[in-house]
Amino acid sequence: MIDKALDKAIEEFQQKYDIPGMAIQAVQAGEKVYEKYLGYQDVANKVDVGTETIFGVASLTKSVAALAILLLEEDGVLKVEDEVTTWLPELTAVQAHTTIHHLLTHTAGYPGLMSFHAARYPSIRADEDGRYLFGKVPESVEDVVTVEDMIEDMNQTEFTFIAAPGEIFNYSNESYGLLQAIVERGSGQSFEELVQERIFRPLQMSSAVFRLKDIPKKENCTEIYAYTKDEDRTVFHSPAWWASGEIFAPGALKANITDMMNYVTMLCNHGTFDGKSIISQASIEKMFTSYIMTPHGVQYGYGMLMGEMSGRKLVGHGGGIKGISSFMLIDQAKELAITVLTNIAEVPTEMIAVTVWEHLLQEGPNHEEVSYTKQATQGYQGIYESGEGQAIDVKAHQDGLQLTIAHEQLIAKQIDDHLFQLPDGKKIAFVLDGAEKVKGMHRGMRYLRKVSK
Repeated sequence: MIDKALDKAIEEFQQKYDIPGMAIQAVQAGEKVYEKYLGYQDVANKVDVGTETIFGVASLTKSVAALAILLLEEDGVLKVEDEVTTWLPELTAVQAHTTIHHLLTHTAGYPGLMSFHAARYPSIRADEDGRYLFGKVPESVEDVVTVEDMIEDMNQTEFTFIAAPGEIFNYSNESYGLLQAIVERGSGQSFEELVQERIFRPLQMSSAVFRLKDIPKKENCTEIYAYTKDEDRTVFHSPAWWASGEIFAPGALKANITDMMNYVTMLCNHGTFDGKSIISQASIEKMFTSYIMTPHGVQYGYGMLMGEMSGRKLVGHGGGIKGISSFMLIDQAKELAITVLTNIAEVPTEMIAVTVWEHLLQEGPNHEEVSYTKQATQGYQGIYESGEGQAIDVKAHQDGLQLTIAHEQLIAKQIDDHLFQLPDGKKIAFVLDGAEKVKGMHRGMRYLRKVSK
């Protein structure tokens, strides 16, 4: 049955954000209940997006790394309670008693680091649009290719941990790079080999690869696009993909929508696919357990985000880097799995996935009006930085706060003590020290330190 209202809503997203190409599928109780393909995998040559179009999925890859760890735990090779240095004794850039669990949950206390980004620098330098889209790229930094290179770079980087292990969530690509090394040392295989053998082949994910050169049918790979960094946000073709050397676990996976739905459906179905167990239900439950919640409501398990809408638990994860915006959404109670893939960054794929969920389950939008007595906002003013290059300039505004992020300005309205809401419904929270002074901000999945008034 064609859901014309849903089709219209998705088409409006494509038009509003000028998305070059997008693929969406939804599977419920083992049956495909919705699919939509919009735009082109190659705009210049008018090649339509279809079921075989291979997209990057970026940080959806993190759930694959978490699965690999849990498979090794089921094998009796390791435990998530193991200290990281048991497996990576050469890692000195780590706090005492940091465990695999802390890496999985982004709670190892790492601030924003550039060690993983350093693996991207060679491809960014080689990209004629690289500096324009990414920003400043150090010329003197030694190239990071392997996880061992990344560990060495972390060891040589001077930084201060933001909290003790388990205390604060801060999204960390380095943590998932370290997990890759643990998988490889525990299994005796490369990360690629283990994942292909234990996850991709049993799930019939024949298009799934980590390296661009390994894509089985090059004609199926999407071209990638970007927005100009000005108010017009014009879409342009920017064909160079950004690689990350041999560090795959944080976000290197590429696959078509059909293969990704096999994967997401398996997660939704408690670890089972096509009648076969890929991983135990108990391990899926560990992945889908919320271990940490930020002041602005982000909950995280193992490679998965958690949330609640209409009284039901939802889990999922997004991904974004040049040429990629992706999201997977799972409602286990309704046996519903949804995947959204696009070929341009900075698209609200989570909103698109939630829109599909709302239409298929006939749920109304969950946008609550919150009233709050206004308080002085001057104390929040200042520059906030993540350490990975993100910077936010916060100023007081008559309606709350004005956030300047690159060329974009957003107004955040206060909804609670130290908690503000952005126009898209997402929240930001400010963190105070013992002296009641603002020391940082949680936005999205990152903690940004206040560096100036």
